[in-house]
Amino acid sequence: METVRLTGMAHGGDAVGHLSDGRAVFVGFAIPGEVVHVEVTTDKPRWARARLLEVLEPSADRVAPPCPYYGTCGGCRLQHIAGQRQAQLVGQVVAEQLQRLGGVDNPVVAETVRPADYGYRSRARFAVDRAGRLGFRKAASHDIVAVERCLLLDEATQTAREAAGDRWTGATEVEVRSGVRGAAAIVDVVAKPRGRPALPPGELAVTRRGGGPPLRGDPVVTESVAGMDFRVSPGSFFQANRAGAEALVALVCRAVAAGDRVLDLYAGVGLFARALAAKGAEVTAVEAGAAAATDARHNLRDLPPSSAAVGQDLSSSAAVGSGPARVVRAPVERYLAEAAANGTQADVVVLDPPRRGAGTAVVADLVRVARGTIVYVACDPAALARDARALLAAGWRLTEAVPVDQFAQTAQIEVVATFTPAR
Repeated sequence: METVRLTGMAHGGDAVGHLSDGRAVFVGFAIPGEVVHVEVTTDKPRWARARLLEVLEPSADRVAPPCPYYGTCGGCRLQHIAGQRQAQLVGQVVAEQLQRLGGVDNPVVAETVRPADYGYRSRARFAVDRAGRLGFRKAASHDIVAVERCLLLDEATQTAREAAGDRWTGATEVEVRSGVRGAAAIVDVVAKPRGRPALPPGELAVTRRGGGPPLRGDPVVTESVAGMDFRVSPGSFFQANRAGAEALVALVCRAVAAGDRVLDLYAGVGLFARALAAKGAEVTAVEAGAAAATDARHNLRDLPPSSAAVGQDLSSSAAVGSGPARVVRAPVERYLAEAAANGTQADVVVLDPPRRGAGTAVVADLVRVARGTIVYVACDPAALARDARALLAAGWRLTEAVPVDQFAQTAQIEVVATFTPAR
């Protein structure tokens, strides 16, 4: 057991200090600036992880967590920190990742955008325990904590969770989504082998994950962001925080002007494509998922006929800017490779890759296609930093990174980063 003064925050939500032998130590549920008494639980040659035993000198930003499950449920990691300090720490984590992993000297990290502290999620994925109850897994464990009410859910999603009940024998996971303006909530089910989940009483729409006919009702929901409605099918991704999605849209739109030719990669159901087309840009949205691409075509079809052209699957003649809103169903890697080979260029490229990031192969073709600005929407600062290193090596520079803390109380961080040619 040791006494440690904590000096920083690590990506993942742990506070960081140093043991008496000089090794870095990561401590959960603590705050930079505090002096704490800890017990080492993971002992490595260069670092350690420790359990918080006592806070000897508490931070002025330490608050009482409002959730009765906090500390047991593995979802939230930061409820013990005041919201304003959380936002500051998020910015510091982003800057540290860009410097250490990305090789960016003195990155320009803007003030963190933080839409809400609680009650913001329109979607939540629950694990199912042996009794059929919904809950969340403990941190670094397969054990499940049954949770009846989650403070991060918005009112409609909490109502949907209550409608789902706790009689899900035969299921391993249940995802609860809510729509807007009375749209039906849905539940996605992952059934155990050869099992059929027991459905809760009521009218809540239910579908099995992975396709097939709905088990009950219509599982398609309507989402609304920045005054725009979006159809979202069960197999399609959509941001879980509507206010956060609106902040992302506003940040992306800042980089685009009317008449710009824009390539929207990993486009999903068309969240950015629709906003950019409405601004007067000519947008090609590229999405590999069948359900999401179908939703995107639906979501772009009500644009004025004079400013919308809904495209088809990738072909050798596909080119950026053939219509202000067209959808191409194709893997981003394949699309970019062909676009680069054909000499296709875009004024602005927007990409919102999965958590692992875009990767070096995508970046290599991306810089051949982008000629003005790259707007990178990241759901993991570490992945952004790795791709930033590749972009810097290719002759680009990071002009600004804006953290969006749309998953307050958790260690998840979104970032909108803008890159321009260094030459």
